[in-house]
Amino acid sequence: MIQRRSGLWSILVMLVAVSMIVTACQGGQGNNAASNAAAVDPNGELNTNTGGEPDTIDPQKESFVNEVAQTMMVYEALMAFDPKTLKPIAGAAKDQPKVSSDGLSYTYTLRDGLKYSDGSALTVKDFAFGFTRLCDPNVAGEYAFTGYIIVGCEDYSNLDTKKATPAELAAAKAKLGITTSGSDITFKLTEQAPYFNAIAALWVGLPARESDVTKGGDKWTEPATFIGNGPFKLTEWKHNEKMVYERNDNYRKPAQLKKWTKVMINEGAVAFAAYRNNELDAVGVAAEDLRTVDSDPDLKAQVRDVPGSCTFYYGFNTQKAPFTDPKVRLAFAKSFDRAAFINDVQKIGAPAESFMPPGLPGYDKDDHTQKFDVTAAKAALASSSFAGKPELTGIKFTYSSSARNKTRIEWSQQQWKTNLGIDVTPDPVDRTTYTQLVKKPETTPALFLLGWCADYPDQQDWLTTVFVSNSTVTHVGWKNTQYDSLVKQADKEPDGKKRDDLYLQAQKILTQDAPVAFLYFSTTKYLLKPYVHGVTDTALDFEIGIMDITSISVSKKG
Repeated sequence: MIQRRSGLWSILVMLVAVSMIVTACQGGQGNNAASNAAAVDPNGELNTNTGGEPDTIDPQKESFVNEVAQTMMVYEALMAFDPKTLKPIAGAAKDQPKVSSDGLSYTYTLRDGLKYSDGSALTVKDFAFGFTRLCDPNVAGEYAFTGYIIVGCEDYSNLDTKKATPAELAAAKAKLGITTSGSDITFKLTEQAPYFNAIAALWVGLPARESDVTKGGDKWTEPATFIGNGPFKLTEWKHNEKMVYERNDNYRKPAQLKKWTKVMINEGAVAFAAYRNNELDAVGVAAEDLRTVDSDPDLKAQVRDVPGSCTFYYGFNTQKAPFTDPKVRLAFAKSFDRAAFINDVQKIGAPAESFMPPGLPGYDKDDHTQKFDVTAAKAALASSSFAGKPELTGIKFTYSSSARNKTRIEWSQQQWKTNLGIDVTPDPVDRTTYTQLVKKPETTPALFLLGWCADYPDQQDWLTTVFVSNSTVTHVGWKNTQYDSLVKQADKEPDGKKRDDLYLQAQKILTQDAPVAFLYFSTTKYLLKPYVHGVTDTALDFEIGIMDITSISVSKKG
């Protein structure tokens, strides 16, 4: 599963094989627009696999790709991302924001006549509620930190709800730099933030309706009260089985699909078989499927390749021995052969020795600190504070259980046994439990597999979002004051060259101190039925909001 921002986001990336990424992106080589408009079925239905039960689909709480992908079916943010340029464009807002001369104020004007799926009016107060809820300490969302750039948000978010009085909570809430007037919503920022317009395109400030949240309570995300302003309505949710979406005819640009069903198949092999049996219209291609695909002319013609924007890594809980010692962490990072992993196991992707992937700003082709080097790895381990101590035994490697994940984890286990002489014990848990474990610092395992996918193409979304010490989505427990200082300087630096240099310096600290061991950069292959049209692919399509899902259609199959 991909941690978000995800978001992922952003894809927090739990490896459930490629099927999970593709479910959220539905991507490939271009736009396969219908060759004949008459062939489009006005009652068309699409069937895809979402991999498993999302832990939450609350927009102000979620962080995983599989969660965000559901929410962005039902809601629309103030801004969206252009699928071609990946730059923010108007969503629910009618145009680009008005930015004050000092760069500290952003004002968005809502389009006229917008409605929720039940026909009630959408107003800027609904967006104000969403962004206020993002900062609410009672909500305690994974992505609360994205709002910290708004005046008062960090102070409000960090209040201890067990100690603060109702009056103190209300006073902090009143200080938020979020105001509305007519069709305008204005955000006051604590400092210049060149990336804020991209934040307005994310799920974090979606207009969850206050009356629905109040009425539904902890279960407000069930279909009866999960009422949005986006292209689809969630009409059915059979937990651990499927989610069913139907076209929202009150959306400003009605979708061509009438219905979209997302089933929950955790095993990639089972999903692949379902595609071949015409039970799914799209499916991810994993290493285990390549031989079958290449030998079948029909399947081979249906393959679509998507450039990746995700980095997968082994995470270390730096608050748990032996990973409190950076020398131990670096030893683990340098003692597995990434190229062999791609060639022998993963098949799809590229070895990663640092965080930012190729093709995105901030990629550092010269940083080889975590390069595979058994001699250096053994030396780092021998000089660590845990050399020869019992803390290096009994280490558990926790992962989301599936047959294909088991193969990948056992490969890593063997690498550390052979190259470091350390026995790591695989610790499989079910997918939902795994998601829950890695979301909380107090339950994060000592060793685990995650990853990150771009929310938007900027280093801030990676280096600050995931690893700054006060981030609400990183749970490795790592704090490096020099790193924090560099990324915070870069976040507000208006000069592009200086900004890039600051982020590069920070990334070198990250690879050296090794709170994680980078494994591989993603690329995605998936299969798409020839009767599915209107899919436009980009590297960021795993966030469903980047793709124009209203343009997806299917031909009549009969």
